[in-house]
Amino acid sequence: MRTLLALAALPLAMLPVAALPAEEDTPSTSVAGVETPPEPSAAYWLRNREGWFWYRDPPAPVNPRKAAPAPPNRPPELAEFEAMQQRLDELKRVAVMNPSDANLVAYMRYQRFVMNKSEVFAERWQRLVWTVPELDYGLTGRPTNSMAIGAFDEEQRDRQAQAVRSLASTHGLLFIFRSDCPYCHRFAPILKRFEQEFGIMVFPVSLDGPGLPEYPNPQLDNGIATRLNATVVPALYLTVPSKRQIRPVGFGVMAMTDLLERIAALAQDPREDPL
Repeated sequence: MRTLLALAALPLAMLPVAALPAEEDTPSTSVAGVETPPEPSAAYWLRNREGWFWYRDPPAPVNPRKAAPAPPNRPPELAEFEAMQQRLDELKRVAVMNPSDANLVAYMRYQRFVMNKSEVFAERWQRLVWTVPELDYGLTGRPTNSMAIGAFDEEQRDRQAQAVRSLASTHGLLFIFRSDCPYCHRFAPILKRFEQEFGIMVFPVSLDGPGLPEYPNPQLDNGIATRLNATVVPALYLTVPSKRQIRPVGFGVMAMTDLLERIAALAQDPREDPL
């Protein structure tokens, strides 16, 4: 009895395994010939893996696994297309690493097979476009027919000219040049004709003082060229004098059609940069 109490006082980790008798070998005490069960304290220490210091975590609840969604049914054409691409790529790699006649011929033949499929696709595409007008880019964008291109360009120039003429009352063109610049002398007559045809005013600015035959009385540069970083002449800017706003049109010699197209495009773009 004293032995059991002494063992109970020791830390659990220090208890020798042999010191704990099996539960069925626990001695009992007898009083007047009557056997009594072991003391509660002894029975407590002799129970295996029980008690407050032998706490066992409850088993975690088993969450039923969600059934994985079945993969969507793929069209067989996708598998065939991927296999065709893979086969072509494999033959190409083999031919690159070992360019023997047999490998090259195998790749070239399979490539011809793929190109034939592409040709059939393109022909069917074109036939379908003929029957569905809204899918024909030649009817909704710039035409591909040579006879229709002239009519399309003429109609587009009319729209651009109308847009540029609508700017004449509020916008102007800032022309920065040098009197000794041959490109400025070449561009000045084009710009003068543009000014006269569309009625938009040109403000000439000379970097070196003298003017050009078409613009003999320019304004002397007061630093505007530096502020605009106009390092290349001739330079042309679209301005809104009332709002002190300006945007570049282009640099170098430009044709009348270029000027019309660029200024019309700026007219459709509402963004304007301040001076």
